[in-house]
Amino acid sequence: SFEAATPHEKKRSNQLLRNSSISEILTISISTMPSKIPRNKTKIPENNIKPLLFDANTPKIPTASVHTFLYKTQQQKTRNNSIGMVPKKKMDLWVKDYIDFHNSAIEDGKLKDGFPYVIYVCSKNERCGGVGDRVLGMVKAFYFAMMEGRVLLIESEFPVSLKYYLNPNLVQWDAEFPQTETVLDTMGKGATRDYINKYADILGYYFERCNGDKVKKLSDIMKDKQMLNLKKKYVGKKVHQAKSIKFNNEYSSAFHQAFWTLFKFDDVILSRAKEMKQGAGLALLKKNVDAPIRSKEMMVPYVGLHNRQGDHLIPGVKTTNRLQRKTVTTQLLECYHTLKRHFPGEYQAAYIASDNYEAKEGMKKMDNTIHYPPEMEIFHVDLSTRKEGNPKMHEEEVRRGFIDTWAEVVVLIDSDCLIISRSMFSTLAYYIRDDRETCNVHILDCDDDSAVASRTNIYRMDPLILVYTPWKKPKYGT
Repeated sequence: SFEAATPHEKKRSNQLLRNSSISEILTISISTMPSKIPRNKTKIPENNIKPLLFDANTPKIPTASVHTFLYKTQQQKTRNNSIGMVPKKKMDLWVKDYIDFHNSAIEDGKLKDGFPYVIYVCSKNERCGGVGDRVLGMVKAFYFAMMEGRVLLIESEFPVSLKYYLNPNLVQWDAEFPQTETVLDTMGKGATRDYINKYADILGYYFERCNGDKVKKLSDIMKDKQMLNLKKKYVGKKVHQAKSIKFNNEYSSAFHQAFWTLFKFDDVILSRAKEMKQGAGLALLKKNVDAPIRSKEMMVPYVGLHNRQGDHLIPGVKTTNRLQRKTVTTQLLECYHTLKRHFPGEYQAAYIASDNYEAKEGMKKMDNTIHYPPEMEIFHVDLSTRKEGNPKMHEEEVRRGFIDTWAEVVVLIDSDCLIISRSMFSTLAYYIRDDRETCNVHILDCDDDSAVASRTNIYRMDPLILVYTPWKKPKYGT
């Protein structure tokens, strides 16, 4: 209800009420939060035994800057669904059946007795990573739960409750579940099939961890013999579905389907993304019923950019971790210019997201068609409120930073063309988009005329390879 919203969200909603039609009014939905469950590594209770239930056969709004654009009326084809949402009917058969299984296990917001389950957790007690690492962890948890015939539940409360910003979509991952203190490292890199099977009869447990360099990659799970056997059960049911089984390395599709099965963006995130576009001067007054995002406003055709400079440069964050994935600004700028040269007049502006204010300002000085909103929070969803940042940060500031972070992901998702840099932030935006219908070019591909000209590039490698491994020799170093 509106009474439960924060003062910041109330202020933003009042502004929208004054400036929007009745169909655009923001509604903030607040539901009952699950009770906290104490977790320790303990002896597994003898009564925590599960039956085998699932297999393949189981049924402040910134004032917009003033810019002049020669708007191109012949636009690139827009996506059929809001920011790339994939309908259930287009999902792989094993994903659709898992959705049915998951829904059959939940009644009145509670997990039914006897259904095996596993819980992804993010709290102040464990490192969860930034938005990209977190979602990747939940995507891996999704396919692990599918492979093991378990109901995936998500308990993500740090630094705020996730479900108020990424709402449950096709499955109710926030359902109440029986208390358990069992914690297992089944997602760990060293967790063999024998180890996982050893605990197959445990009714419910928490993942010890789902992200970091000591856990399984998405490719490890998708290539697991048990997952491959699950898929094989669908061969012959539909030819076009059986064909996709052969492409076990097409992780972009797996990620995309898992995200939209689990999540949809709350209106507070979509509304803030709209404000950011307006603040960057990308919104036009003319209405467009085919606009990819639900605001229905005509937007200047823009390219999405992300310039990663490192966590240590995020305001308020003190960390010595300086991974070698710093974006080379001149390389990103040249990639943007290459795209514009291939399609003259089509991409008239760019939106720059970054973890550093100076990087944004510097790129805009180099090219005045690159824009960003003058007022927004640069915030790390994991580090900004831990010891590296400010553990005593005011709750409202935390909410505002969390909202701005996710809203900027949405702005990149909804761009007319996305340049993917070696950052989990831009890579996350790529996976959430429908990569078969949108323009996506990796920064390492920008010296390849055929890749730029094709626009619709699909990157099938494991997400961690796409981000951390220079799978193609860069022109300007790392």
